[in-house]
Amino acid sequence: MSDLLKPEQRKRPDDERDWNETFRHAKSLFAVVLSLVVLIGGGLFAYNKVGTAVTGLFVAEDYPGPGEDDVEVEIPQGSTVDEIGSILKDADVVASTDAFSRAAAEIPNANQLQAGTYTLQTKMRARDAIQAMLDAGVKGGKRFLIREGLRINEQVAALAEQTGIPAERFEEALKNPDAYGLPSWAKGNPEGYLFPDTYEMSGEDPNTALKQMTANFMRKANDVQLEARAGELNREPGDLVTIASIIEAEVRRPEDRAKVARVIYNRLDAKPSMPLQMDSTVHYAVNHPRTGGVTTTDADRANPSPYNTYVHAGIPPGPIGAPGRSALEAAANPADGDWKYFVSVNMDTGETAFAETFAEHEQNVRKFRAWCQDNPGKC
Repeated sequence: MSDLLKPEQRKRPDDERDWNETFRHAKSLFAVVLSLVVLIGGGLFAYNKVGTAVTGLFVAEDYPGPGEDDVEVEIPQGSTVDEIGSILKDADVVASTDAFSRAAAEIPNANQLQAGTYTLQTKMRARDAIQAMLDAGVKGGKRFLIREGLRINEQVAALAEQTGIPAERFEEALKNPDAYGLPSWAKGNPEGYLFPDTYEMSGEDPNTALKQMTANFMRKANDVQLEARAGELNREPGDLVTIASIIEAEVRRPEDRAKVARVIYNRLDAKPSMPLQMDSTVHYAVNHPRTGGVTTTDADRANPSPYNTYVHAGIPPGPIGAPGRSALEAAANPADGDWKYFVSVNMDTGETAFAETFAEHEQNVRKFRAWCQDNPGKC
């Protein structure tokens, strides 16, 4: 009975050992695979659970609302949505800038938030704070527009007319530059540092308007890197503001502004230095109206005022008006060139001719005079 299998069908001891070994390996492999499946599945489960917990943990902090104490918040002109969020966070109106940003993203017209002074409450829900600002606008808001190039007395007149606040109160407020944030390099002189733009304010405090205008100036100065560029040009920041104010008064076409800036620097840096001889500074010195002619008389040019750049070399002691953004940009980034002279040859278009030598300049001056003769009353 034991000999029923043919010899080749019988299991040899070596075959049996091989088969047992293979079986043991298969069992081990199965155990490893099973462990991996359990580990991966458990890991995914844990990840989902922890991920949910972490997500909940990092949800931006927000107040539940509705709010507690009244607080007045000032939003400067030109503030971005992110900057508004920071201002509200600092005033404790919202719990976090992240909550404000998330709420702003959910409100379609949040980008329509305006500059001005708002009455809100501390500890508001971010969404409620934004909606309150949009619904109310600026309470008791007064919108006013200040144009480029205005002198400080003209700015005061425009502020008084548009806000209803007497000019005398603005004049008194201007005497305390710390109250409205005038930069130290203005040396206490607000001329040129109240940035021309459209604003909105509430209340009757003139400093509310002055703060907005000064803060807006500082943002524009930072945008053009005024302080850094002043150092690179071997000037003081206030010098660049004064140069920008001359550019604003002298130049109409944007493409000419950086070239006029170069003329000014070339004259200042000449050896020996050349007087600027800018008629705009003479008009300021003798208090000519800005809307008058562009030419000056011999008597005007002999005026001893320190602002008269025909009499005094170097940069005037301060700005002669309020420069706009492009004039500040030009003063900080003059064009490359060797020009030392310029003159407008068409007062209607603002076309300006530049020259490296006085002989070339005389030819351009003749063009200017010919245009004036053909257009009486415009020069």
